[in-house]
Amino acid sequence: MGFGGTPMLRLLYKHNEQRLDRPGGTWGPPLRSGHSSISRKAVGRPMKGLLLELADAVQHAVAAIEGDPSEVLGRGADGAPSTRIDRVAEETVLRVLDYEGAALNVLSEEAGYVDRGGKATLVLDPIDGTHNALRGVPAYSVSMAIGHERLSDIQEALVRDLVSGATYYAVKGGGALLNARPIRVRNPVDLDDLVFGVYLGSHAAPDASEVAHRARRVRALGAASLDLCLVARGASDLYYMHSSIVDAKLRAVDIAGAVLIVREAGGLVLDLKKKELDMALTSTARTDLVAVGDRRTLDVLP
Repeated sequence: MGFGGTPMLRLLYKHNEQRLDRPGGTWGPPLRSGHSSISRKAVGRPMKGLLLELADAVQHAVAAIEGDPSEVLGRGADGAPSTRIDRVAEETVLRVLDYEGAALNVLSEEAGYVDRGGKATLVLDPIDGTHNALRGVPAYSVSMAIGHERLSDIQEALVRDLVSGATYYAVKGGGALLNARPIRVRNPVDLDDLVFGVYLGSHAAPDASEVAHRARRVRALGAASLDLCLVARGASDLYYMHSSIVDAKLRAVDIAGAVLIVREAGGLVLDLKKKELDMALTSTARTDLVAVGDRRTLDVLP
């Protein structure tokens, strides 16, 4: 069904006259009382329909932004600047959750933890790759995962490439999908033809360039969720993120969705001690990581 095909999604257009730069401004449909069937689902049951609805809403709300998407409207839960595009995406998700009566708490990049009386939590990065979006680099996503207290608790995840529309989805124990088709990591790899994704920004640790030199080709999208999904689909053999400063390390909201997708596609997501990555689902926890499709790829690292 297209974006305009449900009453809720049509309301996103009808009720967006109140912009975020106005006092009390909101984005999306008005709240309604009561609860939809979504709120009556038992915790742990797949909520793919809701996640797809949220992704559709964000994709179209971002495309319809009026004003300067890079305008800083405040600071997020971690103290980083919060731009209009970030705020629009987050407000859209919160509005859809309210409209659907979805009994989910929210942990988001901008708002932090929002207790909505749920037993499970939606871990949300409304725009992963904000800098890309603002510079016109076509690599940014909305990343969502449903879990409880830790990364290992994540039960379901969806990452939507907001440029191409590619949709990655996984449910724990059920495998990973790209646009509804099963995906698997590349395993076995050809060790003479490795493709790596490596963070090489100004805050990259010194060993990052050494890792990059071990690959035949290096790709870096600048959006961790999409870099990880490339590993999940077998397009990349490794994703390596090692920052020299804490503030540039990855947060739970950045990776919660994509970590489950990689693991359900048969890959490994490890900390830099090569142990299975786990972390608290909080707004302050940060980490480095390495993700691979074939464990043998770890042997080529410095």
